[in-house]
Amino acid sequence: MEEKSSRELKLISTTLFQQLTGKKLRTLVIQSGFAYYKSPHLFQWLWVFILLPFLEEDSLNELSEKYGKQLRKLYPILINYSQAFEKLLHLLALPVFFDELAKFSQGNESYQSRHRPMIIIDDTKTEKSGKIMEFIHRLFDHVKGTYIMGYNPVVILASFGDFVFPISIMLWLPKTHPDHRSKNDMACDFIDQLKAESQNHDCSLDHVEITFDSAYCKQKVVRAAQNAGLTVVSKPNNNHTFEFEGQRLSPKEIIEKVKDRAWLCSGKNNDYQRFELTHPVYGQVVLIVRRRILKNHKIIYDVLICNKLVYNGVQINTRYRKRWEVELHIKYYKQYLNFGKGQFEKLGAIQSHLYCVALAGLVIALFRLRLPRKVSFRIAVKRIAKLIYNGQSPSFQPLAGN
Repeated sequence: MEEKSSRELKLISTTLFQQLTGKKLRTLVIQSGFAYYKSPHLFQWLWVFILLPFLEEDSLNELSEKYGKQLRKLYPILINYSQAFEKLLHLLALPVFFDELAKFSQGNESYQSRHRPMIIIDDTKTEKSGKIMEFIHRLFDHVKGTYIMGYNPVVILASFGDFVFPISIMLWLPKTHPDHRSKNDMACDFIDQLKAESQNHDCSLDHVEITFDSAYCKQKVVRAAQNAGLTVVSKPNNNHTFEFEGQRLSPKEIIEKVKDRAWLCSGKNNDYQRFELTHPVYGQVVLIVRRRILKNHKIIYDVLICNKLVYNGVQINTRYRKRWEVELHIKYYKQYLNFGKGQFEKLGAIQSHLYCVALAGLVIALFRLRLPRKVSFRIAVKRIAKLIYNGQSPSFQPLAGN
């Protein structure tokens, strides 16, 4: 096949974005805070760079070698406009979230049961081999059981049934950085931002669930979620205490108390007990004590918490298991979207690359949503790559409300 010109590649990339989002891309670039007026031609390449995981080229350097050295001017944009990339992600992802939330509110019971809105928060580690990358940090990798040098991004996904897309991504910075914030503070910042956006959209978050593991189950995060109207489903750590039969007990002490009581079955080798208890900060909550019997007959106990008293044990267990969606998508982003593979030295470029990965993940989610049949993440990546390679444009309708 004859190689595409730079003009054809830009046209294909911008058309794909416009078809999937229904947005005017020039307006998006200006609203995000990019200095579009300085070089309109150069900023048209932003969409090509975001779609880089679907191209034959693996890096910005290869892209500039093929389509012109002037593309190396994208490096300063990546370094200096990380906040603009972040805003661009929010301008695209948040309207999708609130459009889907509006559809959920207007849908019947069958639709709502299949498209229940959920926000999932988790973090991951990306190992780096470079020595001159800014603020690279020593992190403990629980998978390898040793320390690595790398970065620690926080990934936030929105889920509406099978429709899962990144709504935010943030890079945790070590204490040596002047803008250091803990991961729990970053989660609180996102929740507060989502609450403010919901008020701007005149939309309630009462039907939205939020789930995270015990690392984020802190008083500040849970209180921020409660204040936003979110339903919290999480795993409390042993720093929490609850009023249980006249005593203030931790989850571990509650497990010891109820081990010999009657259990309800929630699945094969999975049982639970449900309690309505009082927490000194959260108020009335539901506590689920789970018992799992492994194949080697080892028994594992843990505890889940939910701030909505109407939820039963099976519902809480099902909602918490949905948290593994973020683990799967992080794996997909690393495998197919170059998540964590960028070899940028400057912190601004590293952050911008993370936002571009999230934007590529949003493109795939919107693409899968519009296909007549459900396809895997891998197949969607191949189909988008084929469309770009063949110079074709998908004939999709824009999202409702755009």
